[in-house]
Amino acid sequence: MPIARPSHENQTPYRADIDGLRAVSILLVVGYHAQPWLVPGGFIGVDIFFVISGFLITRIILTQAKAGTFSSLEFYARRVRRIFPALIVVLAVTYLIGWFVLLPDGFALLGRATAAGVAFVSNLFQLGQTGYFAPDAAENPLLHLWSLGIEEQFYIFWPPLLLLMFGSKHRRFWMAAIAVASFGVSLMIFLGYKEWSFYSPISRAWELLAGGMVANRLVDGPEGQPRRFPQADNLLGAIGVAAIVGAAVALGKDSLFPGAYALLPVLGAVLIIIAPNSAVNRILLSSRPMVWIGLISYPLYLWHWPLLSYLAIMRNGVPNVVEIWAAVIVAVVLSWLTFRFVEIPLRRNPTAVPRLSFALLTVGVVGIATAVGAGFGFRFPAEIRDIALLSPQGNAGFRDTCFLEAKGARLDASCIEQGDKPLLFLWGDSTAAALFPGLKKAQETIPFRLARFAAPGCAPMLATNVNCDAVNDLVFGFVKSSHPQIVLLHAMWDRTHDLDKLGETVRQLKALNIPRIVILGPVPLWKRTLPLALVNTYRLRHVIADRIASGVTGAGSDQQMQAFSRAAGVEYISAWRALCDSEGCLTRVGPTADDVVTTDIVHLSDAGSKFLVETIEASLFLPP
Repeated sequence: MPIARPSHENQTPYRADIDGLRAVSILLVVGYHAQPWLVPGGFIGVDIFFVISGFLITRIILTQAKAGTFSSLEFYARRVRRIFPALIVVLAVTYLIGWFVLLPDGFALLGRATAAGVAFVSNLFQLGQTGYFAPDAAENPLLHLWSLGIEEQFYIFWPPLLLLMFGSKHRRFWMAAIAVASFGVSLMIFLGYKEWSFYSPISRAWELLAGGMVANRLVDGPEGQPRRFPQADNLLGAIGVAAIVGAAVALGKDSLFPGAYALLPVLGAVLIIIAPNSAVNRILLSSRPMVWIGLISYPLYLWHWPLLSYLAIMRNGVPNVVEIWAAVIVAVVLSWLTFRFVEIPLRRNPTAVPRLSFALLTVGVVGIATAVGAGFGFRFPAEIRDIALLSPQGNAGFRDTCFLEAKGARLDASCIEQGDKPLLFLWGDSTAAALFPGLKKAQETIPFRLARFAAPGCAPMLATNVNCDAVNDLVFGFVKSSHPQIVLLHAMWDRTHDLDKLGETVRQLKALNIPRIVILGPVPLWKRTLPLALVNTYRLRHVIADRIASGVTGAGSDQQMQAFSRAAGVEYISAWRALCDSEGCLTRVGPTADDVVTTDIVHLSDAGSKFLVETIEASLFLPP
């Protein structure tokens, strides 16, 4: 995180404990990104960074304004010398690694993320991308730049606003009023605006202003002098540590964060900053190791996430503990080298601003060119180029108007084919929609009509959640009125599904006297996309693997659903056993890229759909 270290040129005293507090912040963030179970709420480190930034920047501005020496030009020049050098190096190296590692769609995303990072709007860019806590967020090596965007936006808008309030006797009131308004906006997370509350500079401003208000309180008084009751500092420091540790342990990725929960790390950081003479500050935070980590915290923040992200991509989402912590150690080494040989020399060079600005702009232009060039597919050997260029979710079922996410979709009677042949009624989520090509192919040799109703993220279960209930109630009505011979239920079937609700749905289907109710088990779930797994395997073995055993799951869910089906008294067909064996899961059903079974992490291709249906059609259409 870009936190300016006070120095003599800033006319503010240096506090080693603030560097130590930075160390706490970056250790929490790195620990969370490396092993989330280790520090479930480690993402609060960013909020501590925000408080520190607000404190230091506000203190610099007010101190210099009070002395009559503040210069906006010099202020922003220092920000450039502080922020740009490490950012340029990390962006360039991240791009270079991505050239060799990322598939075209991922590399195009990296290009867009690079341009957004250069423009310091990564937080706004992320509003239209994967959420911070989403499972596939690790595939974006520049996801972490969202916080840099918020800080830069603060640096742009806060100095002129603060200077406007500088001469006012009500400055403290106006700062508090802005912070309260910002905190109020952050509470929109409870109204469903989770991504907005997380990434918006408006909803995050109060965290930086919390530090700013502390600086405003201290700038006119003797900072760091012993209090009349020194034990008060120890109490404040202890409460601050307890608040931070409590948040880091008690919160997790499923918490509604930031919102009200962000009060804990923000309050903890504020209490530690206003208690410079506490034992925590003097002994722990001011110690040599903590100060050293704090000094390299900004480059460490920049380096650690791209390295962990690329490691996960290269290892198909399942790196081991040794690999993870080796990547962290490499990040620490690179951070020190960046701090010592890039940051320090350029920070002391007052003439470096134009060159740094041009270099960062050049990186941004390269990012834009990469996005426009659709990720430069020519980077791959001819043998795997077509696989690398596969579009995710390239299945005709996703264009069928009876899949609720398709263009012009409508779930109505037109989704039920007419005639007098036996009716197979398909009901499920997007993985069920992917069965459409295979079922249509089966109609060429097997006489049946097809009804298909699929909605993204909605398993075929009644009374499960507000997002799916209306759709599933509608579909159940069509099941009741169409009198199918077979109802085929299919979804991802993972641990997030409430099998008690599925059991109740099965009981209601049985009450309709449907001849056959069949549950199709989960298809293989790839930790990263199957095309990426094929490309990674090719890099290591120089062959296109027909089966891959690593980075794919589903056997446990298959067993769970089989046991459920047996207990519920319905038929079960295993998609897992149709596609996987002891040597791994099937990757292709033919020699071309169009024969790849899955085009993303879970959705079958047209070829994969046809293969699966053909493999199970004896069980589906000719029951024992």
